[in-house]
Amino acid sequence: MPAYQQPLPVLIVGNGPVGLLLAYALLKQDVPVIVVTRHLRRLGVPKAHALSPRSLEVVRQLGLPKTASPSPRLHQVGALPYERMTLDVLEASPEMVHNVAQPDLECIIECMMERDFNVDYRKGWTWISHEEVQQGPNTICVSTVEDTFTGEEMKIESSLVIACDGANSRVRKSVGIQSEGEETADTMMTIHFNADLRRVVGKNTGMLHWILDPEARGFIIAYDIEENHVLIHNIDPERDPIASFDPNRCMDIVKAAIGKDIPIDFQCSMPWVLRRKVASQYFKGRVVLAGDSAHSFPPTGGLGLNSGISDAHCLAYKISSWYHGYANLKTMLNAYEMERRPVAIRNAIQSVKNGRKIFDLLKAIRNTDPDPVIARREMMAALRDPRQLAKIQQMIADQAEHFDNLNRHLGYVYDPAWRPSSGNIYVPLYRRGARLVHAWIKPRTACVNELRPVDLSYLEGDLSRDKMAAWQYSILDVVPTTGYLLVFQGSNWALRARQLQVFFGGCRIPLYTAEIGKDFEFVDKVRAKVWLHGYGFDNGNALLIRPDQHIESILPERLQMQTVLDGVLYSLGI
Repeated sequence: MPAYQQPLPVLIVGNGPVGLLLAYALLKQDVPVIVVTRHLRRLGVPKAHALSPRSLEVVRQLGLPKTASPSPRLHQVGALPYERMTLDVLEASPEMVHNVAQPDLECIIECMMERDFNVDYRKGWTWISHEEVQQGPNTICVSTVEDTFTGEEMKIESSLVIACDGANSRVRKSVGIQSEGEETADTMMTIHFNADLRRVVGKNTGMLHWILDPEARGFIIAYDIEENHVLIHNIDPERDPIASFDPNRCMDIVKAAIGKDIPIDFQCSMPWVLRRKVASQYFKGRVVLAGDSAHSFPPTGGLGLNSGISDAHCLAYKISSWYHGYANLKTMLNAYEMERRPVAIRNAIQSVKNGRKIFDLLKAIRNTDPDPVIARREMMAALRDPRQLAKIQQMIADQAEHFDNLNRHLGYVYDPAWRPSSGNIYVPLYRRGARLVHAWIKPRTACVNELRPVDLSYLEGDLSRDKMAAWQYSILDVVPTTGYLLVFQGSNWALRARQLQVFFGGCRIPLYTAEIGKDFEFVDKVRAKVWLHGYGFDNGNALLIRPDQHIESILPERLQMQTVLDGVLYSLGI
């Protein structure tokens, strides 16, 4: 292959969780980045909060710390169990859902990024526009950025522009990428406040608390039960203009929701509409979308941030492959769009469905009359009516889909021919394009990339000491961020693995290997048998895994090594 000249750094616009995670992942793969944001300091509104098991697997693979709370308040939402918090989840993933306010996650990534790398991080600069210029065989993105406060302009040259600047993305709009979806008639007001709600709820702690009072109907998200909360309040802007929601009115709504006289510290408020939007395309030229700039949907179900984290995870290795000279950029960006956009569409539809169910429930309780006195009277009448009460109870039960998304988080497949199952029960998929199925392992060599053991200390008292000691590493921990991984067993594949590394090395494609029984062993022999059979190891198969922990290929023993390489080169567009 000819000598390869590395392109310019990647410009990331926006320093939300997706932009920062993408920056960290690229830096970890030796891809230089420039991060620009119009903000000088982090916004205080907590926004997203529930990190899924899959997102925490990504965070773990990158070596980022997990400072979050999976405390008992996550075990139920009101009277609905949070099914993802049962110990059975640890058979599907090394992580459980954690409650992390978005600013806290951003702070963790930002601190680690600035500690571990010499990153070019420009705060207080607003991205204005860009043009793509040809310099010989290379395409250069020349972006204009403006000092948010002085108006001074600066030019930044980059190889790509990654839009991580939110649902109202200036970058996306500048290149004319449209968003498709739907809006509902429901308008919400997010009210951020600090208060100690433990004095109100006592032992009835939950992550979400529904509010039925007509003056404050909606729900409270408890980021920290003793301090940090938001109230999502359903409003009618025709009856109550958004401008009327000043701090005093917002405080009155919060007081009505809490129902007790306790100290409350109002922080801010923000209106929004229950809508779903997904970009019609995920890239145009050298501009690529990720996170909310590519897809925005309601917070109901916790799918937005988690979708964005998987965007960054998928995109990072594709950009890195191109940057280091063993992949075609157009092929990688096409694959990114083909893989991530269908996931976003499914999650967007589900999020709107979840939101409608919540507010349909509140309407069924008949607490929507503009007059609070009438609304309370009608609500109490509905609750006394056996038929209406039965309907309400069924609607409450129907909310379970909102809070049990394990299959949605773990069970998607990067394959255009794949059709998702309709149920919420996660069933491991042993196939190309799916996430590598989790199994607990015991490392015998340094195959787990210096990762620390999984922290399950929050389950002390629920998980036996034997399992606590045994469940320290997952097969997912063996997958490196910087290349492909071949997992195999047996002497035949040991020889073939060395041959395959030579083939890959000739094309500058990093290939790592992990031999079952030599580099690691499975903790549970029964589970190991299921795992090995699922991938066909008992028939002599081996696994080729992408850096984002998805299956590239299941390799039969008799497959020619050149055929394996040709398949990977085809995926990389070479």
